[in-house]
Amino acid sequence: MGHKCYFCDNPDIKDVKTGYRGIPDYYNCPRCGIVNLHMDTADDMLSERFREKDKQIISIWIRNEYEKSNRKKPSKRLTLEDLDKIIKQYSPLNPLEKMDNALLIIEKASGYVGQQINISYGLDYPYYHCFGGGELHSILSLLSQEGLIKVPDQANPHNHLSISAKGYQKLSEIKKPGKDSRQCFVAMWFTTEMSEAYDKAIRPAIEFIEEGGTSPRFEAVKIDNVEHVNDINDEIIAQIRRSRFMICDLTGYRGGVYFEAGFAYGLGLDVIYTCREDWTKEEILKDNDGNEIKTLRDKNNNEIQIKKEGVHFDLAHRNRIEWSPDDLEDFRIKLQNRIRAVIF
Repeated sequence: MGHKCYFCDNPDIKDVKTGYRGIPDYYNCPRCGIVNLHMDTADDMLSERFREKDKQIISIWIRNEYEKSNRKKPSKRLTLEDLDKIIKQYSPLNPLEKMDNALLIIEKASGYVGQQINISYGLDYPYYHCFGGGELHSILSLLSQEGLIKVPDQANPHNHLSISAKGYQKLSEIKKPGKDSRQCFVAMWFTTEMSEAYDKAIRPAIEFIEEGGTSPRFEAVKIDNVEHVNDINDEIIAQIRRSRFMICDLTGYRGGVYFEAGFAYGLGLDVIYTCREDWTKEEILKDNDGNEIKTLRDKNNNEIQIKKEGVHFDLAHRNRIEWSPDDLEDFRIKLQNRIRAVIF
């Protein structure tokens, strides 16, 4: 019995693997990429569960995840809950965003400046966030009309196209991080004792409303508050790229926070550093009786030296806002004033 893709109906799927019921739960679709489903999700009726538009959204998501992973097999097997989340969370791009996105993809596919590439309307449209080959043709035609790509045949802009000088100028503008964004990414220690600082100081400082305004100037995004079905590291990188600036709280000496701050700094984002005052300097830990705890022992009875780390040397010289959990209102005011002064 021949099988076809659940989401785009392509009959030319390859590398098909079936579960215990003999129903495909893994295959390579030339349009969607690798489809990897949980065995309880794969079903003969799966394609009928979703509306046509929803299936197109799933196809777009799967293809883009496939390309982001450099065409490797996805580690996560998608469940029905995941598919429902993909549909719910998908935000379609407007025409200008699709043009920008297409230009970025074309640059990625070009091995060198001036290289001519070919695009398949019928197979590549999900990668370009399009809902059909006809829409992809229109996007490429618009890029050609704007002089952003060069094509030998205007009627067939998918053949032998290359990026023009104007296109490279546009790419430099597109790549400016957060140029039109209202989002602020918050990198901080995820712990109960820090939640109050976020709720009462950090988030209100970011989401202040200008005098005479009706909505917050910026929006705070903390990764544990964002619903997603992506790899957590990929989602963090994506959210930072979408942001105008970052608040980086160094409390707790968290390695992930330092990584996120470095990535944002490398992109050219403004990073505002904060730290709870008792975590700014290195300190020897003490027990309830005030005795210093300098070492612990592992299961092999080897000594482990321990201490409460302060702000790392590489960032110790950076200007930062130090705050106390006993005066979160003071922290909010200082952070809000810093945002007003630094972020335009």
